Amino acid sequence: MHENKKPAVANTPAAADDTPFDYKSEELYKLLIEGVKDYAIFMLDVNGNIATWNKGAERIKGYTAEDIIGKHFSIFYTQDALDSEFPQYELAQAKLNGRFEDEGWRVRKDGTRIWANVVITAIFDRTGRHIGFTKVTRDLSERRRNEELMFKNRELQRINTDLDNFIYTASHDLKAPIINLEGLVAVLKEDLGQDQHTEVLDRITGSIARLKNVINDLTDIVRLQDGSSVKEPIVLHELLDDVLASLSEPIIKTGAQINTNLKDFKLSGYSRKNLRSIFYNLISNALKYAQPGRTPEIDVSAALMEPGLLRLSVSDNGLGLSPTQKNKIFSMYKRMHTHVEGSGLGLYIVKRILENNGDRIEVESEIGKGTSFHIFFRLS
Repeated sequence: MHENKKPAVANTPAAADDTPFDYKSEELYKLLIEGVKDYAIFMLDVNGNIATWNKGAERIKGYTAEDIIGKHFSIFYTQDALDSEFPQYELAQAKLNGRFEDEGWRVRKDGTRIWANVVITAIFDRTGRHIGFTKVTRDLSERRRNEELMFKNRELQRINTDLDNFIYTASHDLKAPIINLEGLVAVLKEDLGQDQHTEVLDRITGSIARLKNVINDLTDIVRLQDGSSVKEPIVLHELLDDVLASLSEPIIKTGAQINTNLKDFKLSGYSRKNLRSIFYNLISNALKYAQPGRTPEIDVSAALMEPGLLRLSVSDNGLGLSPTQKNKIFSMYKRMHTHVEGSGLGLYIVKRILENNGDRIEVESEIGKGTSFHIFFRLS
């Protein structure tokens, strides 16, 4: 007879522990809390002293566990909140109602402020004895910045709309009286003939012409908001040639030397009228603000600064600007040298055109040496 023997068991590693994991265990809870990085989650004792600290708290608040455990949680609050005893109020409300939620400024270890959503929950043991608090903080600074930017943009849009409505009404109401004045001056010139009053009438005519230019500039500001203008690729050097032709009289009169280097750059996203206005205002300003006794030299150039960014520069050797003047030059009705005629709207219009397209302009200048305007266009 053959003896029945059990087969030999190979020397294999022990089988995995099939014991179910205790998802209610303190170890898992600790792992969960410590692993959260988007929220600061920590515990306070009954007095508000910090008892635990997670990675999210370290990232948001800037303190390590060694820095902060044992300190009072009011360390995160602004001086105004401390003066009003707001941290104590939060704990009292959480204990009274079970939880307390708030949004406000909090202070990081390095002194910078964050806008935070805070939820404090009171903890009680099984007998109902109060044993502390949990505190969950979320950094909402980015959301706050976006909301503030949206609010500022809405306010700016409202102000611009109100301004445009005023300008449109004012310019419209002024046109009729100006037409009447032009007619009256023409009649007076015809009746009086060439006598001693001619100089006075010529001055009146000149004043009317300047007033018409101001009204035209104001009308241009309103039209900047109109998105119906045709936008097409525009060759910069061709547009510049057109502008220089329209400025031929002051160029010849001053003997200005114009140096250009625009290569074959093109720009899209602008109407020809608006882009022409930018060139015209910058170059005519360079001619008007020339240094007395010095031949004006104006350089117009373009260069690709990086992929997708074109810099257009208009530089002159004119009167130049002081640091204080540079800060005001793009405001309405600001003429930095009052002996030069102009409406004071040209550079304001240039800046508005650029900002409406998401582009920007910068200025460098020195009294007696000249001014350079640099425009940065984003290429599509």
